[in-house]
Amino acid sequence: MSRAAKTVDGVKDCKADFKKGTAEITFLPSKTNAEAIAKVIADKTGYQVTVPRNPKR
Repeated sequence: MSRAAKTVDGVKDCKADFKKGTAEITFLPSKTNAEAIAKVIADKTGYQVTVPRNPKR
């Protein structure tokens, strides 16, 4: 999942916790958004991805 997220232009870091089923992704809002990153992760990995209502920025 981290590898997929890092293919998105603007993603700076991705820390996945597979035990909890979560990931914390740091990105540049001027280049991408949480929904675009979630789509790439879902498309490339097949994981079900949900974006929090109020993601940390």
